Amino acid sequence: MNDLRFMELVSNWLDGSLTETESAELQTVLESSADRRSEFVDVCGLDADLRLMSEVVIETPVSADSLRESTKAKGVSARVVILAAVAAVLLLAIGYGIGLDRNRDAEPQIAASEVASNDSDEVVEAGCAVLSRVVDAKFAGEVQYQEGDSLQPGQLKLLSGAVQIDFFSGATMLIDEAAEVQLISSWEAECAQGKVTMHVPPPAIGFRLTLPGMKVVDLGTEFAVQVDGAESSLHVFDGEVEAHVPGSQMQIIREGSSLKKATDLPVVAGVSNPADFPSVEEFERRKEEYYQTKTKQWRTAMNEVRSDERIIGCYQFWRWEDEKWDRLVNNFAIPKRPYSHGSAVGARWVDGRWPSKPALEFKSPGDRVRINLGKDEYEGLTMAAWLRVDGLDRKYNALLLSDGYEDGEPHWQIDQSGRLMFSVNYLRSPNDAKQKRKPNRQNQIYYTPPIFNAAGRRWHHIAVTFDATTGEAVQYFDGKEVSREFSEHHQDGRQVTFGACEIGNWGLPIEGESFPVRNLNGRVDEFLIYQEPLSGDEITNLYELGVPN
Repeated sequence: MNDLRFMELVSNWLDGSLTETESAELQTVLESSADRRSEFVDVCGLDADLRLMSEVVIETPVSADSLRESTKAKGVSARVVILAAVAAVLLLAIGYGIGLDRNRDAEPQIAASEVASNDSDEVVEAGCAVLSRVVDAKFAGEVQYQEGDSLQPGQLKLLSGAVQIDFFSGATMLIDEAAEVQLISSWEAECAQGKVTMHVPPPAIGFRLTLPGMKVVDLGTEFAVQVDGAESSLHVFDGEVEAHVPGSQMQIIREGSSLKKATDLPVVAGVSNPADFPSVEEFERRKEEYYQTKTKQWRTAMNEVRSDERIIGCYQFWRWEDEKWDRLVNNFAIPKRPYSHGSAVGARWVDGRWPSKPALEFKSPGDRVRINLGKDEYEGLTMAAWLRVDGLDRKYNALLLSDGYEDGEPHWQIDQSGRLMFSVNYLRSPNDAKQKRKPNRQNQIYYTPPIFNAAGRRWHHIAVTFDATTGEAVQYFDGKEVSREFSEHHQDGRQVTFGACEIGNWGLPIEGESFPVRNLNGRVDEFLIYQEPLSGDEITNLYELGVPN
C-alpha cells in the first residue's frame, strides 16, 4: 500500500468516516507492518495534539482552483493533500514549540493561565498535565507542588513521597520515592531516573515514554519502567507496547514480559514483576495512612490554638459524620461561646486541604456562613484563614463582612485583581449612631499587591492584623508579610467590634451600594478570629501547623 492510500485510510479513521471495507484494509496493513503501526501511532498522537492547539494561521493562501487542478493532475484526493499540507505546517509549529519547551530552564513551574489575546478575557491553560494526587512529597527546587497544580513541560524531580500525574491526553503516571522525569507534552515524557508506572487508556493510545537507550510507544496498556544509572528496563503488566532500541528492530512487548537495556550491552528479555513498582493500591494505602496521621497532628496542635485566651472565633470547619444537622459550623474557642457557633447556608461540605479534613465550598450568591460575635469592643484584631480560590467572579469577593458595615466593624475581601483588601469603618462623628451613610465614613482601605491567581486552585493561608490604637494593618500570605500600612484617618479612642457577620458573603449590604453581591467562589476550611493583633512569628506558626502537604 502506498503512503497516500495509507494516509487516506488513517484520515477516514480519525474523522469517523471509515467504511467496513476500508476498516478491514487498514487492519490488515497494521497487522502486517510494524512501520505502519508506528506511523499510525504517531499520527494519532499528532491528531490529539492538534486538537489541543489553538488555530494556526497559514499566511500564504492557496486558491481552491489551483488545489483542485493539482490534485486532479496527480490523481490524489484534495482531502489527502489538505491533510498533508496542514500536517506539515502544524508539525513545524509543534516541533518549534517542543524545541522551545525543551530548551527552557528545566526548573518546574506552576502553569499560570495565560490570556488568549488582548481582545479576550478568556483564560487558556498553558500546561500539559495535572498533579492529581500528592502524598508527603518533597520536590527539588523552590517550587513545592500541591495537589491540583497544573504542570508545564519541564523537569519534575521528586525527592521523596509519591505523586500521580494526569496528562491532558488521558495517560496517568505514578511516581514513588526519588525519581526524575521530563514532561515534554500531553503525549510524551522522559524518565531519567527512578521508577514510574503508566496507565494508558484507549483515548491516550500512542503515549510515548523515553528512557536512556529505549523509547516506549504505548498501544493501550499498563506498564512500568525503571532507570538506574546506565540501566533501563521496561515491564508490561497489561496489553502491549512497542520498544524501540537504537540499532535493533522494534519489538512488541506483551503482558508479563520485560526488557532490559544497559549501555554497550545487548537487550535482555525477562518476566515483569508488578510488585516491584508503584501501584494504585499501594498509593491509596499510603495516602490514607499519611492523611490520618496528619489529621491527628493538626487536631492536637489546634487544641493549643483554641485555648488561647485571645481567641474569640475558632471555626475549624470540622464536621462529625454522626451529626444530625450538617449546617452547624462550630466555634471551638475555649471557653465555649455557644451563641457564636456559625450556620452554613447553601454552602456544601467537601474535602479541605487534605482528604480527611472537611471544608465548606462556596459557589452561588446564596452560599455563606452566618456568625455573631456580639458587640464587645476590642483594641485590635487578627483574622486568619485557609482557603482555596476557584475564581474571582466579583469586583469584591467576600472573606468576612459585617452586616451593614457599622461603626468599628471590619471588612475583609479579595478584589478582582487578586489583592487582599481590609478596612474598618469609622464614622466621622462616632457618637452619632444615626450617621451611617457613605459620605460620613472615614475608613482606610488597606491593600496588598495582587497575590491570588484564580486559576491555580491552590490552598493558601491568609491573615490580617489590625491595631486600633495605632491604625496599623499588616497582611500575610502563606506565613509571610505582604503589606504594612497605617491609616491616614487614625484617631485615638476608636475600637473594633464584630456583631453579626458572614464568612464568604455579605448578608446586609448598605442601601444603594454599587456592588452588593460579593459571594466567594472557593473553599474555606479554617477561620480564626482574635481580639488583638498577633505577631508575625505567631502568624508564621499558624501557617506552618496547617500546611496541606
